[in-house]
Amino acid sequence: MKHIKRITWIAALFFCTVALSQKTTKAQEKGVYTAFGKALDSLRKAQHIPGLAVAIVKDKELAWSTGYGASHFDTGDGFEFQKVTPDTPFWIASVTKTFLGLLFLQLEEEGKVDLNNRINDMPGWAGFCNWLSNSKIIFGKDLRCKEPITIQNVLNHTVNGKPGTRFFYNPIMYSRLSRYVEYMHGNPIQAAERGHNTLAQLIQEKILGPADMSWTMASQWQRDKPHVFFDMSQGYKYKEGRYRELLRPERHLAGGAGIVSTVNDLAKYDIALDNGVLASEAVMKKLFSPATNPEGIKLPYAFGWYVQEYRGEKLIWHAGWDEEAGFTALYLKVPEKKLTLLLLANSEGMWWGNPLDGAAVHKSKFAKLFLDTFVF
Repeated sequence: MKHIKRITWIAALFFCTVALSQKTTKAQEKGVYTAFGKALDSLRKAQHIPGLAVAIVKDKELAWSTGYGASHFDTGDGFEFQKVTPDTPFWIASVTKTFLGLLFLQLEEEGKVDLNNRINDMPGWAGFCNWLSNSKIIFGKDLRCKEPITIQNVLNHTVNGKPGTRFFYNPIMYSRLSRYVEYMHGNPIQAAERGHNTLAQLIQEKILGPADMSWTMASQWQRDKPHVFFDMSQGYKYKEGRYRELLRPERHLAGGAGIVSTVNDLAKYDIALDNGVLASEAVMKKLFSPATNPEGIKLPYAFGWYVQEYRGEKLIWHAGWDEEAGFTALYLKVPEKKLTLLLLANSEGMWWGNPLDGAAVHKSKFAKLFLDTFVF
């Protein structure tokens, strides 16, 4: 009987110790998030960002999300009309490319598109490519219009120079993909610029719907989501000590940009990706596999995602920067740690100037704060 009581007492002590340890761990985690949030908000102010939303996903669950500053404010007296929350919609700019990469791999697996098909065959190619290659726009540099350029080359940003040989970020070419989707479906390519185009409809059907992203618009023409349109943050420009409001971005989904979302919805997207909800294991493996050149050397871009190594950790990421609309975004995954950072801002203040021919997310002040706090 004494032995039974002793065993019972030991068991009770064990479970109490475990419970206390769990409470201590949760308290410590809360403290880390609180400290990170304070540092993040200080950085936001230093970078002249009116409003910033953040979410962190850990072990395939939303661990923490919050907002700082204002989505709308009076640029004269600074009065804040609307606070930023994790459910505030922002223009995510080039983070849209992550959706394009996934969609095209889904369509490839379904046999609806061949990534080896040439974008050159699309109507209007010759006129467009000749214009771009002869312009002073950096993305037209060494663009060889008569050489075969595949859809995969466009998705991997291996278009400039001899196609498939080197990485050079080219958002203008990505934006041709909305026209290519219309061409695939037998529609005039001009249909890409008319309302909720085919590309936007496919993203809603194959990604936003399955991931339950009810606060995300595939384009600003998506009439069944007026709450996203009307709650979307204003974009701002900071110059010489003053802010000014910028024009709302274009409403159709071009390919390189076009999606409006929240950090909480992007967390749903991230969790759905990692849980295999949106694609097969084969597609997911390919999605994050960087392109290689003819010599077999890995390039820093996969299918809508940058891939780089930093201090022994693989980082999978994409950023968004729209100086004309006044928005920046950062989506950073650390797969070995099962961690993801999501940031949306309503000014250029989060952009660090990533090189067009490389991947250097570690040079972002915001990414570095996250990596130093949670990874290294």
